[in-house]
Amino acid sequence: MSEAKPLRAGTRPLVYLAVAVLAVPIVLIGFAKTFFHPLATGAFRGDAVVYAHAALMFAWIGFVLNQTRLVHSRATAAHRRAGWLGLALVAGVVISTLLIGAQAARRVALGAGPEAAAVELFIVMIEMAVFGALIAAAVVLRRRPEAHRRLMLLALIASLGPAWFRFRHYFPPVENPAFVYSLLLADSLVLLAAASDLARTGRVHPVYLTAGVAMIGVHLIEVFLNGGAAFRAAARALAGPFI
Repeated sequence: MSEAKPLRAGTRPLVYLAVAVLAVPIVLIGFAKTFFHPLATGAFRGDAVVYAHAALMFAWIGFVLNQTRLVHSRATAAHRRAGWLGLALVAGVVISTLLIGAQAARRVALGAGPEAAAVELFIVMIEMAVFGALIAAAVVLRRRPEAHRRLMLLALIASLGPAWFRFRHYFPPVENPAFVYSLLLADSLVLLAAASDLARTGRVHPVYLTAGVAMIGVHLIEVFLNGGAAFRAAARALAGPFI
């Protein structure tokens, strides 16, 4: 995988910092109606894993924002020292997300049946596999900063999907909310990052053309093929035992 054209001395791409900063209001707005407001009014009730997951997710967002800020301000040594903390946060995010996904799937099973519940949990499992794979690739390529920072940006974008999906609570119902919010809106940040590359270097970095395209492809499969026989069979086999 070749590296992007070097930037001029003294420059730092703003897209990484911009997306990291934007992640904060996306999460705050996305979860305002379903978490923050009920929590503030005492109406929210959840298991301990829900609160742990919330804390881990916000810690992850804050971690990425701080790491991006350190790179932007050229504090690369501090960035490297703090990097391994991110792996612990990622592990916590993945485990807690899967636990919450299993809880939600069991509730779905009571109303819509075990197959629908398996599909819902299977999608959560796929999302965590994508998120984990992006982080693993970023760690492996940590000595190749152009690839590393783009993989971390994709992982951040991937983690914002649930917040984007909850934006549906602010707008009139649409026929396919997963397509509108989890794909069009969420993955628009991938296109923004690729467009930034094109504007600055004259080409799109291979990370976006491989990992970025693959991530969007997975989302297309989740949105449009989740009702297919093959998808449901995989869901029953891989997610069914956890419901």
